[in-house]
Amino acid sequence: MKAAILKRLIKNDHQPLLFVGSGLSIRYIGLENWEGLLRRFANQATDNALAYEMYVQAAKSMECKEGLFPKVAELIEHDFNKKWFTSAEYEANRKLHADLVKEGISPFKIEIASSMKEKSQNPLAAYATEIELFKKLEKRSISGVVTTNYDSFIEDCFPSYTPYIGQEELFFSPLHGISEIYKIHGCCTKPGTIVINETDYVDFSDTNAYLAAKLLTFFIEHPIIFLGYSISDTNIERILKSIVRCLSKENLEKIKERLFFIVRAKGEEAEEISTYTKAFEGGKSIDMTKIRLKTYEPLYQAMLENQAKYNAPVLRRLKQDIYELVLTNKPSGKIRTVNLEDEKLEDVEIVVGVGVLAEFGKTGYGGLTAEEIYKDVVFNDRDFNAVDVVNLALPTLLAHNSNNLPVHKYLNGYQGQVPERVGQAKKNKFDDLLSSTAIKNRAKSKFRDETIGSLRKNHPAWKCLQELPNLKQENIDADELGDFLRQTLKDHPQSLSKGDTGFKTGLKRAIRIYDWLKYH
Repeated sequence: MKAAILKRLIKNDHQPLLFVGSGLSIRYIGLENWEGLLRRFANQATDNALAYEMYVQAAKSMECKEGLFPKVAELIEHDFNKKWFTSAEYEANRKLHADLVKEGISPFKIEIASSMKEKSQNPLAAYATEIELFKKLEKRSISGVVTTNYDSFIEDCFPSYTPYIGQEELFFSPLHGISEIYKIHGCCTKPGTIVINETDYVDFSDTNAYLAAKLLTFFIEHPIIFLGYSISDTNIERILKSIVRCLSKENLEKIKERLFFIVRAKGEEAEEISTYTKAFEGGKSIDMTKIRLKTYEPLYQAMLENQAKYNAPVLRRLKQDIYELVLTNKPSGKIRTVNLEDEKLEDVEIVVGVGVLAEFGKTGYGGLTAEEIYKDVVFNDRDFNAVDVVNLALPTLLAHNSNNLPVHKYLNGYQGQVPERVGQAKKNKFDDLLSSTAIKNRAKSKFRDETIGSLRKNHPAWKCLQELPNLKQENIDADELGDFLRQTLKDHPQSLSKGDTGFKTGLKRAIRIYDWLKYH
């Protein structure tokens, strides 16, 4: 199951955004669901064995503008607050929270927040393994979190992330889109932000335009993993409905591979991956991948294998510093060159210069990666200085890549003494590009007389890469191979660094063949 999930995740260019619901808190810290929470406070609000049922019946006889639960919450809150202000049972809490009450915050929300703070600090030992895997997602496996949960479990798991609580903070804060937690229904650390009763939901809906626009941006730019929600959850239905309103059928088709809905397998249900379609008015519908799991371990393990190159919290601090520099246009403090993995990045002021590659500086060529070399050979769009690549980048890169990189593009027309290691990487004939096993086996291949064009017409990319070494040299047209490689990298943008090992190996070999045919 882990491999199947990973295969779908690596199709996307960006790290996924987690959309977390109450199911995660129910599982990991033992919270009630919404009904359970209201039932508990109904029993505290009035002395009646059927208190919750009484409030439900009363709500059903009224207009419910935002659904049944918000109306029930409103009725319970009214009675609970009256009791809280007068009962000896809450005398200590009245003294403890007097300042919050004077600010106009409802005792009902104060008590909800207090109970959730306590629960958040005590994760359940039964899920210790899952929780530890979940915590590891923080650095490189997700871009951020959107949640409707009030508890602080996610912040405790991802302490380096910046939380934004309620729509007010979303409105008036500079968001950087990485290493952030968006608590759209409030948080137990700020009881007044909690969205739970009908008035709260009406206000939330009335001011929802900015949030909807922000969420639409997330949906377009990132894979979205819905975790801890029922597939019929009203919060998710509202969000999906706002997305559907904004997008054409063609664009809805484009994002379907970015939406993942995780559900728990019940009883004897088998784990599976399937397509789920949610229909809306106007003939529109949205497709998503539904993943049914017995535990969340395969999901977290797949996400941990699909890691970003750089540490997300560090990148957020970098984006924040760039934002502040541009906003003020008054750079101050020390200017330092730092590694993007420097965990003390927050201790320095950062100035980033962006300019033409001519100003890149010779020192910068020592920072080139093998992936950048491979891509430059295929797309020929980096404007690298060939002399500096040969002298400053390739010797080090070859030492870390088994002396096996495409080098002929940079050696073509090179004048002067070639560094020894780069000279050793140069191939004099076609067969030098292939392993002895590949040369031995190709005579028996049924693809020997194929061309790049015929392979592409009849086979998927992975098969073309696998069979390329079996083609006769004269049947491999460099321009056809270049077109194939450019399309393959566009379809699989992360394939040089992540994903299936066989595909990555075949792709790199194909680029080295192209480099030799085109530039030798």
